[in-house]
Amino acid sequence: MNDESRPLLIVNAHLFDPSNGLDEKGDVYIEDGLIAAINPGEKAGVEIFDAKGKCLFPSFCDVHVHFRTPGQTHKEDIDSGSMAALAGGFTSVIQMPNTNPVIDTPELVRSITRNSPIDTYVLAAITEASGAKVMNDLKSLQEAGAPGFTDDGRPVTDPEFMKKALEFSAETGCMIASHSEDFSVGEFGAIRPGEIADELGVRGWAPERESNMVGRDCQLAIETGGHLQVCHISATQSVEFVRKAKSEGVNVTAEVTPHHLVLTVDAVIEFGTNAKMNPPLGTEKDRQVLIEALKDGTIDCVATDHAPHSPEEKFVDLGKAPYGVIGLETSFPVCYTHLVKTGRLSLSRLIEAMAIRPREIYSLPKIGIYEKSPADLTLADLENDYVIDQERFYSKSRNCPFAGETVLGKILMTFHNGIIQYRVDG
Repeated sequence: MNDESRPLLIVNAHLFDPSNGLDEKGDVYIEDGLIAAINPGEKAGVEIFDAKGKCLFPSFCDVHVHFRTPGQTHKEDIDSGSMAALAGGFTSVIQMPNTNPVIDTPELVRSITRNSPIDTYVLAAITEASGAKVMNDLKSLQEAGAPGFTDDGRPVTDPEFMKKALEFSAETGCMIASHSEDFSVGEFGAIRPGEIADELGVRGWAPERESNMVGRDCQLAIETGGHLQVCHISATQSVEFVRKAKSEGVNVTAEVTPHHLVLTVDAVIEFGTNAKMNPPLGTEKDRQVLIEALKDGTIDCVATDHAPHSPEEKFVDLGKAPYGVIGLETSFPVCYTHLVKTGRLSLSRLIEAMAIRPREIYSLPKIGIYEKSPADLTLADLENDYVIDQERFYSKSRNCPFAGETVLGKILMTFHNGIIQYRVDG
């Protein structure tokens, strides 16, 4: 770790920032938590770090994580989640409110956004206890620090409540994030319906369960002018609803997870409950549609939906196991290996989707590799492969479908406000 007050010069790095077209070898001088200069020349009396052969990006921002605080800290807490984020190259995260109790009061919002090694935010619940029966006072929650609202983990089933939330968004500029799930469609299944569900003897989860709600909420965004964020999009029809809404000038954005970009329902055969999530993994057609939508900007950003569960909770029958996988420590290498190195996505688009666009969507402080920016930076090795070792995770949980996989894109250092908050230990 470098001392907060001591200047630092990173030399010989490949500087890469799509927000300003930066893509060149160079040096970055950090002082007082800010990028003081790019290629400053020689500096006397400063700490020098040689990053030869490594790539330096703006640090990542994850707009969808679960740190299980309060109420389920045996799975994760703010400290362990923050360290997992740093190990993955993230310095900003937005936590979901489906905790125990649900984050639906100003006091709880303020308690979650306490000091930590990273910038932590929390979305507050739209309805009381996310029960979809009583509307919360969104203004007081926003004043307490919530950058947006969601009943994530559950949908807002009453369209009038969702409409009121989007009207508040139109008035204030805040974000309304939708966990898109229509309880009236199909069954509350474990995985996508089809041969694998039949083979495993589990109930299937129809994609219309998601897309119907996406369609409803896009229509409400049209009516209100509010800003709708579609969480963890997974189905082809959902993408089409978002694409159509955007083409009509609707203020709708969307996120996609690494696991929906890389895996299909077939992964359940190999990974079992560590490939069970909400929404479930889709077909190969869905996966290809998601990749193309991320590529063309229909889907705005990559978010992990980091959802820790204890081994005891996951090591049960597929039908009984909780939904969710962790992803903070594997997001970049998995996406880089499966999407960038295969030619499906440019490195520029991936960094934009992980570092630039997430902050824009939620109106968070802007960062980048330019003078006077907060020195929030991520250093990665794009050339040498390594094996994802779940026993070295900082997360308390191990429910990861990518454990044991050989990947590229190892995160070596993460700087937050000029301080090295994470350095790889081997």
